[in-house]
Amino acid sequence: MRYQPLLCVFCACGTAGLPVHVAYAAPVRALTIEGSVIEGDWMGMRDNKLELSVEGKVTLLDPAQVMGLHWVGTTSRPASTIAPAATTPGNAEHDWVTVHLADGSRFPARIAAGDRETIKLQTDLVSELELPLSRLAAIRFNVDDASPAAGPFDEALAARDPTEDTLVIAHEGKVNTLRGVLESLQGDRVKFQWRGRSVNVDRARIFGLVLATGAGTTDVPPVRCILNNGSIWAGRLTGGDARTIQLQLAAGPALEVSVELLDDIQFTNDQLLFLSDLEPANYEFTPWAVTRWPYRKNRSVANRPLRLGGQVFDRGIGMHSRSVLTYTLDGSWRQFAATIGIDDAVGSRGNVVFRVRLDGREAFDSGPVTGRDEPRTVLVDLNGARTLQLEVDFGEELDIGDQANWCSARLIK
Repeated sequence: MRYQPLLCVFCACGTAGLPVHVAYAAPVRALTIEGSVIEGDWMGMRDNKLELSVEGKVTLLDPAQVMGLHWVGTTSRPASTIAPAATTPGNAEHDWVTVHLADGSRFPARIAAGDRETIKLQTDLVSELELPLSRLAAIRFNVDDASPAAGPFDEALAARDPTEDTLVIAHEGKVNTLRGVLESLQGDRVKFQWRGRSVNVDRARIFGLVLATGAGTTDVPPVRCILNNGSIWAGRLTGGDARTIQLQLAAGPALEVSVELLDDIQFTNDQLLFLSDLEPANYEFTPWAVTRWPYRKNRSVANRPLRLGGQVFDRGIGMHSRSVLTYTLDGSWRQFAATIGIDDAVGSRGNVVFRVRLDGREAFDSGPVTGRDEPRTVLVDLNGARTLQLEVDFGEELDIGDQANWCSARLIK
């Protein structure tokens, strides 16, 4: 069963201290922006605060001090596993696509209609969702991460071109990338303007479509709700009780979502900045042999979802020994925080040292970290530092399996 009694380990963060009887218990774990953990049962929202029952007493949390909520007993899934509910009526499974919105939303949908201005979608949560194309970032028609087209699609999505749409086609093991203008999405055909002429492409050959419209112009919504089918819905929390949350979508309608569908809620506010949203001032890599590894944003260094201790992290930095990332700061940030460890994908292998340097001075040294170790939390006072360096150094086993993760690496005011 998903809902079970929970042993609570917590820190105070606005505790009201009132006894409460929980008739419907959904165990949840809150992570503060500094990295403290509060565990209890979800009660809903009260006076714009998050309400939990912690050891039988009410705890009210200010969303501005919370980085995320995780419903215990669930595991978030990466984008490629997104799927509609098995009971969803309609056409066959291959008619469903994964839609990426510019606000960070990502969900399965069926395309009901579309032209150069708008698109009409059918989704599990919203039966009819009509959006201007300016809200879309991409549509992925294929969920196969092993496809050779997965890399080109992810790269185009990560660096959207504001002047041209990108069509990624995969057919018989070959990948073609076309740059031009989307004209329409109709049934099993996509009409695309390429090199000055309109071409009709069979949807079965299309891996994904990345759109230029609205690139770099959308504000980041206050929350992203991650459901247990892997989808993400961005918007603003407006209320809730022990069984539901009320979410005003950035994309339009208001929804009531059962907590049984939730894995995580991630909060965004001006007290927090993820390093993956910044461009580093410098990146240095010193290979042990000949392989040169790039750093990666929001992915492991091997370009997989970031995983530590069985948990998937949506944000973070993937690095390999030996490498150093340097960021320029403006002096306004109070702390740096992250969860560090060797990515789960390499098992017990890997042996590295994590270091944090401020203005060239060492502020943190993890000592040896291996794939056998549990993830650990890093919290470093910045003290007005102007440069922040993340270093992953060689350990005691050459560089074998040294896939080091700085999960949820962030700056705190």
